[in-house]
Amino acid sequence: MKIVILAIIVGAVGVIIFKAVSKKKLPSNHYAPFDDVTMGKKNEP
Repeated sequence: MKIVILAIIVGAVGVIIFKAVSKKKLPSNHYAPFDDVTMGKKNEP
């Protein structure tokens, strides 16, 4: 039973990674909230 659950989890993660890579729309990792703090940016409505 443990092997089945592990296989489902690994399969789901594999499908998510495959879809992200095939679309080439991986999330950008160049943003950090710290950048806004240091540059003095504000969210104004």
